[in-house]
Amino acid sequence: MIGFRGWYIITSFVAASATSFAFPDALERSTTALEAIISIFSILAGVLVAVMSIIGDPSMLLSGNWRLGYEHAKDIQAKIGNYANLIAIYVVTLLFVLIAIVIKDAGVDGYSWVFTAALWLTSFGFLLSIPLPYSLMAIQTERMNEEIKRRRNGN
Repeated sequence: MIGFRGWYIITSFVAASATSFAFPDALERSTTALEAIISIFSILAGVLVAVMSIIGDPSMLLSGNWRLGYEHAKDIQAKIGNYANLIAIYVVTLLFVLIAIVIKDAGVDGYSWVFTAALWLTSFGFLLSIPLPYSLMAIQTERMNEEIKRRRNGN
């Protein structure tokens, strides 16, 4: 059964496909857009690496017995895996945009599919990034609630 996350990924895939189908030459006509994409996705990748470092720190595990720590570590590792996949999408997007800029600057014809692929990757990566702050907020909320619970129990 596909959950909410799965449906969101499928919807993002379809929306990115519709965008690249509706505007196949949008990036080919705008160097400014290509440069903006490089800036935005570089920042997103850097921030996500920093977040992964923070939430992956073993000192950030929930306090309690070893079993609770083990289960929490499994959950965090799965989330870090998802974030790593998102970083991979960012890097591939950056690669395609750089190739598109080189093609455009060199005046090479016959590679308009690269611009369409770059637009698709940009749309898909951006749409997948929208729920990211809420995911990070949920992790932080869980940690805060566990700390309050620990203090309430006097540990």
